[in-house]
Amino acid sequence: MRRFALAVAALLVTAPIVAAQDYPAQPIRMIVGFNPGGGMDTIARTVSEKLAAPLGQPVVVENRPGAGGTIAMAFTKEARPDGYTIVLSETSALIGPVVYENVGYDPITDFTPVAQLTSAPLALVANPKLGIDSVNDLIELAKAKPGELFYATSGVATVQHLAGEMLSNMAGIELEDAPFQGGAPSVTAVVSGEVPLAIVSLGAAVQQAEGGTLKILAITSEERLAQFPDLPTISETIPGFSASPSQFILAPSNAPVDVIKTLSDAVGKAMEEQALLDTLTKQGFIPDYKSGEQLASEIPNAVKRWTDATNALDAK
Repeated sequence: MRRFALAVAALLVTAPIVAAQDYPAQPIRMIVGFNPGGGMDTIARTVSEKLAAPLGQPVVVENRPGAGGTIAMAFTKEARPDGYTIVLSETSALIGPVVYENVGYDPITDFTPVAQLTSAPLALVANPKLGIDSVNDLIELAKAKPGELFYATSGVATVQHLAGEMLSNMAGIELEDAPFQGGAPSVTAVVSGEVPLAIVSLGAAVQQAEGGTLKILAITSEERLAQFPDLPTISETIPGFSASPSQFILAPSNAPVDVIKTLSDAVGKAMEEQALLDTLTKQGFIPDYKSGEQLASEIPNAVKRWTDATNALDAK
């Protein structure tokens, strides 16, 4: 009997190892914290199709929308850390615990990073009638008219709003937020002249700029983008400025290392396909693959950067 008990104990100890070695042996769920048809859902469904081949199993998208993606994060946190439940998330979920009460997770300790897929730099834009062409021009104008310049965003405490707070704080100026219900209304507001400035998605900004209805002053990425080499960055005027939301995959904490590597490698392979890259780019995302290890080293800094901006907003 004792020998049998020892054998059972040994099996229990080695079972996770065996399971990890056979991974994946069943379909994988990709949780998405946003509604079907939106940008994040499009990323999830496009990428999941490409993951089936390298993983040898289908990846099934499951939408659990609400509260800026925090509901999906909390759900994934409670899943078994076996690699069969992962979440496609974005920057807004990293600051969820600061913006919302009792979200039920810590973005750093409760998850294991799998891979980053894309980034989505924002654009600082102005109505052409404002008569400015650069971030320097904006700073000079804002200092001459403290508290009089408004910038449209897609809502309070959104990444667009927080990017504006970062800009104001780092430049030493006073810009006032004008929140709208979503990205499209904020673009319309600056194009119509209702609001002189806005921080919007790069895709929307480029489309309007091509028609001459608004002026792109700069983008929020740390470096210029290969896709738009003529667009300056805010960091060229304000060193250290960075406010580009990113989209990434996480797994529950304590997932086996080799399982995470399998997932990360599969994502990396999928992100080599030009058709996938073209689809993501058309949706306004910049393909920006990073391994789980790379992402793990960057998330704490991202959490701090966006949390500081949120706290500055609360202090106003």
